Amino acid sequence: MRWSSLLKAAVLYRAIFSPLVSGAVLPRGALPAASDSSLVSILSSAANDSSIKSEAQSTASSIVSKIDETENSRSTKDAESVQEAFDKIQSIFADGTPDFLKMARKILTVGLIPADILSFLNGYLNLDLNSIHNRNPSPKGQAIYPIKAPGDARYSVAENALRAAIHIPASFGYGKNGKKPVILVPGTATPAGTTYYFNFGKLGSAADADVVWLNIPQASLNDVQINSEYVAYAINYISALSESNVAVLSWSQGGLDTQWALKYWPSTRKVVDDFIAISPDFHGTVVRSLVCPWLAALACTPSLWQQGWNTEFIRTLRGDGGDSAYVPTTTIYSTFDEIVQPMSGSQASAILSDSRAVGVSNNHLQTICGGKPAGGVYTHEGVLYNPLAWALAVDALTHDGPGDPSRLDLDVVCGRALPPQLGLDDLLGTEGLLLIALAEVLAYRPKTFGEPAIASYAG
Repeated sequence: MRWSSLLKAAVLYRAIFSPLVSGAVLPRGALPAASDSSLVSILSSAANDSSIKSEAQSTASSIVSKIDETENSRSTKDAESVQEAFDKIQSIFADGTPDFLKMARKILTVGLIPADILSFLNGYLNLDLNSIHNRNPSPKGQAIYPIKAPGDARYSVAENALRAAIHIPASFGYGKNGKKPVILVPGTATPAGTTYYFNFGKLGSAADADVVWLNIPQASLNDVQINSEYVAYAINYISALSESNVAVLSWSQGGLDTQWALKYWPSTRKVVDDFIAISPDFHGTVVRSLVCPWLAALACTPSLWQQGWNTEFIRTLRGDGGDSAYVPTTTIYSTFDEIVQPMSGSQASAILSDSRAVGVSNNHLQTICGGKPAGGVYTHEGVLYNPLAWALAVDALTHDGPGDPSRLDLDVVCGRALPPQLGLDDLLGTEGLLLIALAEVLAYRPKTFGEPAIASYAG
């Protein structure tokens, strides 16, 4: 079973996400109703937008048709096994690594995303778990705004906005339950609530982790320097609220956001015990499709411009020691990343050095688990449900320093396709994040013609 009647009330966070944090399995059943604020409404507009190239218009139109088709069918029949799902993903890569647009189209044409999960994703804009208007208490005992300590950059975003972006579940123990607070930071074009719903939102079932997540406005498509302010504030805020150190787990651009925050808000380094970066692009990406070539004009979103290979933002981040870890750091990445490349060899974008001797492990799935299920075809988003990624995250959280594969039973870990805490629905839902990312990129306004200027504090 996939979804329960709880999912009817998906817009009510307390009803569905608190049990998920502790690892409870949500059975299958009724689906949330679609609304005017949906994938369908965004992509329908894009399909008729003359500023978008025909390939993108066609993709948007085909996705709308597929969602309409599955909305009408409302099937709850188990369509496939985990192996069948992986076979479909592998078929997409048969002619090489697809670009973002092709990948979004293909996951539907091969029938990877079933009706109920597609319907859930269709209503993502209405989910309270994606809210940027959370009501959180003032931090305890210390001022963390406009700076926490000398040397920190001054925030440009108002404190109430920074605080409201942090989503704290009802189950959170505020440091009183013996669990480590873990801040989940999203990637480009997907809100944190939906991003982690199908994967690391369940981390509490695998380790003594107490998760919160950060819903960065405009789905992290704005200036990465602004996005990083939300991360820096969240680190110091959750640490102050919990009266404890924290860990940060990021995906995709979230790695850049976190590394920038650690660099320019040095007070954060003192309260972060672990930084776990899933599919990060610390050197940007050479994949040209990331710079929106499917738009008619040379326009894109600020953070996508910034994530090209060797952009001014990337050079600034990596300069003056920013290419080296500031806190114990675990990076995890896959050759088959359709967004970030290169992701293998010595030039892999995910790699950080360790000049400060804080402890770094850079973990390439296909090297550590070569020829085994966990070393197979895992996409940019697929690393979120990879069993080695989960085992390394748990290892990092339960030991001093970064995750260390030598402490793992690799015969067991690499022999799995999914971690024990996840199932088929989590795989399918995580892959479906690409549809949300496409919609968010198309909907973002105003698009720009180049990357933003470097902030004065970093210039």
